[in-house]
Amino acid sequence: FSATIRELGVRTGHEQEAERVASAIERDLEAVRTRTAGRRRPRTLIVFGREPGTLRNLHASGGRVFIHELVEAAGGENVFGSVPRESVQASSEMLLRAAPEVILELRGEGAAPVDLEAWRTLPEIPAVRAKRIVVLTGNEMVVPGPRIAAAAARVAGALHGS
Repeated sequence: FSATIRELGVRTGHEQEAERVASAIERDLEAVRTRTAGRRRPRTLIVFGREPGTLRNLHASGGRVFIHELVEAAGGENVFGSVPRESVQASSEMLLRAAPEVILELRGEGAAPVDLEAWRTLPEIPAVRAKRIVVLTGNEMVVPGPRIAAAAARVAGALHGS
């Protein structure tokens, strides 16, 4: 994240400002990593889209997107982190096999409300049984940018209660 900000600073002639922003992001992300260090890393499903009211056309984070890195920094383990793509269109069978302990549903500002009732159709999933399904709303959750450390802190709170 910070390398891109620094590069933009160089290209736009705002190197000092970019360095301040990048350094602050790195410092704040390190603080999140420090708070979650040594804690158990819950297996986490990161959902960023699905058909309303169902689990059809469910899209989850793979291992090549900023949200994967954000969850890792926040002390979680992305259940599809080994998939070398930005997203995974996950079937019910894939979700059952992945067995997430926490489900994070991410939505940008102004997105339609999330109906969590659909998850009841898969009670075999540990996160569903434990009622550890969390909706995190905010553009910082779906768009990489300077608020990435704040997003990581929110994810850490959802995963670890801190």
